[in-house]
Amino acid sequence: MIELSSDPYVLKPRTTPMTEADFRLHLNISWCRGVLFNVVALKNSIAVVEYDALLWSDDSIMFIEYKDSVAAYKDLSSRRVQQMNSFAKNIARGLGYKNFTFIVVVKGLEDSASKGGVEVLPLFELGSYQPIFVSSITEMEYLSKMIAKYTREGKEEFTRDLEKLKKIFEMEQA
Repeated sequence: MIELSSDPYVLKPRTTPMTEADFRLHLNISWCRGVLFNVVALKNSIAVVEYDALLWSDDSIMFIEYKDSVAAYKDLSSRRVQQMNSFAKNIARGLGYKNFTFIVVVKGLEDSASKGGVEVLPLFELGSYQPIFVSSITEMEYLSKMIAKYTREGKEEFTRDLEKLKKIFEMEQA
């Protein structure tokens, strides 16, 4: 049994529900180097979150929550989705991935949506889905927000300095 450690989390596989067969058939794995299905993240030996799939490349990781019906999706609260997204970011950072994304996939959903600030896809769109990653590094995310803010305010010289700082951080992480 494979076990990954991302302090303070430990990722372990769990049993696979039979309802996930359609999900696995539609999954686009052309971009990634590896996949783990049905992973539970434990913190201090207590399960805090479960993901139906983790897909990764050299510097990015994607977390997926799958719901096998629209009713199951509706039972999922926005707050829980936000928590799962935060856990995904922390786990990605702990595992050393610079970028991450978390999505929810729903069988029977007609159109893409958003819940708790997270992208929600219908199952039929999963096969052609190309992940859009964001930084798992909080400081880089904040720096990008500052650059956008000062660009809007027309402070080009300050923005250029922030962009130089961002490039320095990115080179150190490479």
